[in-house]
Amino acid sequence: MEESKRCRIHRKIWGAFGWTCIVIALLCMVGLLVVLVMIGLGNERMLLLGSLCAGTAGGAALFGLAGLLSVRRNEMWYGRETDALERADGEDSFFIGEETLATFEKDALVIHGGKQKTAVPYEKIRLFSVCTRRRAREKGEWSVLIEVPASYVMKRAKKEEAPVLVQADGKERLYAVLRKRGLELLGELPGKDGAQEKKFHRLEKFDLPDPKKRKRSLLFMLLGGAAVCGSVGVAFLTVPVGAVIAVAGLYLLGRSAVNFLCAKQTLAVYGEGLYFKGNSLRESFFLKWEEIVSLKPAETEIAVIRAECLYGAYDIPRPVGAYEYLKEKFPEKCAE
Repeated sequence: MEESKRCRIHRKIWGAFGWTCIVIALLCMVGLLVVLVMIGLGNERMLLLGSLCAGTAGGAALFGLAGLLSVRRNEMWYGRETDALERADGEDSFFIGEETLATFEKDALVIHGGKQKTAVPYEKIRLFSVCTRRRAREKGEWSVLIEVPASYVMKRAKKEEAPVLVQADGKERLYAVLRKRGLELLGELPGKDGAQEKKFHRLEKFDLPDPKKRKRSLLFMLLGGAAVCGSVGVAFLTVPVGAVIAVAGLYLLGRSAVNFLCAKQTLAVYGEGLYFKGNSLRESFFLKWEEIVSLKPAETEIAVIRAECLYGAYDIPRPVGAYEYLKEKFPEKCAE
């Protein structure tokens, strides 16, 4: 426990330092905007304002970078703390949830947390090696999914209830335990091909625009354009104020135009697999062909392509013509 306490202290220190730097960086950005407005209003102390402008811009960049690096250090110490807590319970123990551990004992997987403890015979479970890729590249986050009958982890579960998947971080200690217990690990294994920097080849992509976000972006584009046009009239009365309004309008117009173009989801087909780019990095994922068992069209709230994998299914929004293209290029995966 001493090691986990030491890691926790380091984690909290780096976390506090990181967020402090981020707050200071944001304050510097606010200061920079204030200075730019004062320059636009034609303040006579241009030398002082220029120095403040350079100082606030440099401070924002410096403290922002320091905050980012500190947050990453915080994440590193969190991983070390978690590993120390696991090893304090036992070398064969791993977290599968908040305050819930799975211990690989001689004949069974023991799931325990708080006052609850359940032993699941090894013949009742399946293990899957999964690499979560947020971009179309080889590198990703490795984990091990453990498929457990629902009756072992859910109260009053019915016999026909679907099995439950729990997740443990992929780490060498876990893989060594699985080998020691003689347990089969299905799916892609870490370091299988060693091509971490391998460049994937895109064959085709299909866009799915987001009408709501594009409508909102279009509205802000109109507001930005109106501000730019209005600044011309204001400039006849007072040039500095007109300049400030023009800059603000141009920024709003440009930013909204970028948001308009980015307001879409994308399904890209690669020679190595399928990549879905969602509205954020967390919603995006890449599936290699080796882990996709089958593809088929399905209807939920929207039209989707259901990618069936050994451990579960992904529902990918279906752009027009996407499934037809997949059926033509990869008929072995699209058997309906």
